Amino acid sequence: MSLEESIEEFRYKGDTSICPFAKLLNTLNEADKNAALKAIEKNIPDVTLASALRKEGYKIAEISISQHRKKLCRCQKNE
Repeated sequence: MSLEESIEEFRYKGDTSICPFAKLLNTLNEADKNAALKAIEKNIPDVTLASALRKEGYKIAEISISQHRKKLCRCQKNE
């Protein structure tokens, strides 16, 4: 397999208009969504929020939260 084929195999093929954190927010119930947004407002560390979300069964990385918080994520770039 060539490098080009490997890159294509691993390239994300889902919705690229919003970032992973925004996608996760869209799946949360209202109370959890509000809690996550409140954590962002209160500058709760990314690692703390990501750990709490993972404990609740959600798949999210600290970097996804960090990029969203800093407005460097793809959903900010698509505005």
